[in-house]
Amino acid sequence: MFTRKFRAGLIGLSALSLLAAGCSGSGESDSDTINVGFIAPLSSSPSAFQDPALVAEIAEKAINDQGGINGKNLNVIVYDTKGQPANVIAGARKLVNEDNVVAFIGGNSGDGLAEIGKQAGVVNWFPMGCAAADVSNDLSMIAALNCAGAAQGTYLGGTRFKPKKAVYVAYAGNTPYIENAKLGYENAGVDDVEVIEIAPDTTDYAPVIAKIKAANPDVWGGMIYTPEKLTALVQAAVEQNLRIPLVLSNNVMEDATIKVISDSGIPNSVALEKGEDETLFPTWKEYKDQLAEYDPEGKVKTPHDGSVSTDWLAVWTFAQEARKLDTVDRDTFREHTQNLTDFQTDVLHDIDFTIQDGPVLTAPRQANLWAFAGHIADGKLNVDDPTPFSAFEKTPVQ
Repeated sequence: MFTRKFRAGLIGLSALSLLAAGCSGSGESDSDTINVGFIAPLSSSPSAFQDPALVAEIAEKAINDQGGINGKNLNVIVYDTKGQPANVIAGARKLVNEDNVVAFIGGNSGDGLAEIGKQAGVVNWFPMGCAAADVSNDLSMIAALNCAGAAQGTYLGGTRFKPKKAVYVAYAGNTPYIENAKLGYENAGVDDVEVIEIAPDTTDYAPVIAKIKAANPDVWGGMIYTPEKLTALVQAAVEQNLRIPLVLSNNVMEDATIKVISDSGIPNSVALEKGEDETLFPTWKEYKDQLAEYDPEGKVKTPHDGSVSTDWLAVWTFAQEARKLDTVDRDTFREHTQNLTDFQTDVLHDIDFTIQDGPVLTAPRQANLWAFAGHIADGKLNVDDPTPFSAFEKTPVQ
């Protein structure tokens, strides 16, 4: 049932006919399918890659093979925005007015998506962006935010290595990540943090590593996108023999990143957005089993990427929650999720979706965001402690 709409031009044409249309309908359908919408940049953008759509498709196939949702098939409709904000609005309007979606899945609430969702009463289940629309929208059911991973990673690294000075590498102007990274270090007692900003189109990372060496920090790390760019940055560090501890989160990480770090033997810490150990966490085992069954060729290159695994989890948990409802439409799903005070899955801290305040003024709903302490060794990510920690609540980590 998986539906892809990659031609942004067609989406734009659809939007023109809908600009004057109100967002109406309950999302209820007489068909044998339950539609959800996923909007993401999958091509033609510096931040685009295919894995989020691939794991959404895998989850959809597994759900339908296991009986669907109360006898109906799940249909994940994916729209490629090609990195254009106008296409977000066009795709969201079409999903609401033509495809009659029950919910938005994953993605983020920025570029007008949140407003369209509010007008139609459509929940955004597990948005992944860091837009203000995500944290201020009570219809955004936040389980993870990419930028929050920066804080979790630096908090863990600061707690583990106890540095006096740290360096954080980020794209120029990427304020949410930079501020979260600084916050994580601050909460770990590290006040001397130098931020090195680089252009998104950077391809030669040797000068970046030279700047890090010149700063003479005790630890370093950062977040640049897409995952292969982070791999190239780490590879440059290895080639220049930068041996100080590496501090990361796994919100941008491909298998190749893990291999480079593991082979190098550089001390490291990685904040894991989920419990990435199938022996400890049944949900992670389900994810790994589905990848093995539905992606035997390994098209998903970033299975440990926090955003990718969250997109899978968003589709998977949507089905689990929807199965609890007698009738599944946007109204019943919205009412159900807005009253969830103890949403549970073993790879996340228990979540209270009714929380509207928290420890971070600029992103209050980060009160729900936790991570697991981990590190890279022996060619894999390792969970050091199955007890989640929070940079925002300043909880202790080992």
